[in-house]
Amino acid sequence: MSMSIGLKNSLRESVLKVEESLNRLPLFCEESLQAESCSYSISAGGKRLRPFLVLRSCEALGGRVEDALPAACSVEMIHTYSLIHDDLPGMDDDDTRRGRPALHKVCGKEKAVFAGDRLLLESFRTLLGADLPESTVTAMLYRLTRAAGASFLVGGQFMDMYHPVVADRIWTERMITGKTSAMIRVSMELGSLSAGFPKKELEAISSIGDQVGWLFQLTDDILDVTGTSEEMGKAVSKDAGMGKWNPVNELGVQGAKELAFRNAVSISRHLDTLDGDWSVIKELVEYLPERRK
Repeated sequence: MSMSIGLKNSLRESVLKVEESLNRLPLFCEESLQAESCSYSISAGGKRLRPFLVLRSCEALGGRVEDALPAACSVEMIHTYSLIHDDLPGMDDDDTRRGRPALHKVCGKEKAVFAGDRLLLESFRTLLGADLPESTVTAMLYRLTRAAGASFLVGGQFMDMYHPVVADRIWTERMITGKTSAMIRVSMELGSLSAGFPKKELEAISSIGDQVGWLFQLTDDILDVTGTSEEMGKAVSKDAGMGKWNPVNELGVQGAKELAFRNAVSISRHLDTLDGDWSVIKELVEYLPERRK
């Protein structure tokens, strides 16, 4: 299935709102070399999937998009910081990101490290500025720092960097839970909390967020084999031969695609069990197995 006009418009609207909000933040109004480096990476575009999930989760539960914008900006800044560091020569050593030269190719690896650090810290400052009850902001900050920290995003990046000679399925699934799923899960959590949803009732939404993260990674693995660098905006086929378990290696491309479609149907059914109107996120989930970038 191709992306519907409704989903395209919803994605475009969320991109515009998030980019307008980012442009108003103190960091991006600052005149300095470090601010320029941060701006270069965050203005490079991309899918903005995580902020989209923040905003649409908030809407699904009857909240105001404006209340979720600080959280949406925060997750995008953390995602961008992680990409900057991932691309460095000492890590994945990628020259291209989002169809442009990676930041370290433009300003050098030292400035790229500092830009990533700055974006990470600014993300927390941005979330702290949300005009929401203090208890809500505290709960959101706790979940965001946990998702971005040693148990998840940073831990997953570390595992990916220092993987064993033969990384089996259990090891790789744990790495993906940290490196990919956690920030997608927390995006849905922060959007829900922005709408005033009780934190004690987040378990079902968190579980679905993990499943969406897994589906996204599965489709990324498929595209690493079947996609082009122009479609993906980065190098492809880098995972092959690295000794890490991969569902495409185990199931083949066709088997992995069939698994992606099954997972999308399962997630869609789980979304139907939640309170609120999750139709926009359902449509995204059902589109993911068909995505080309």
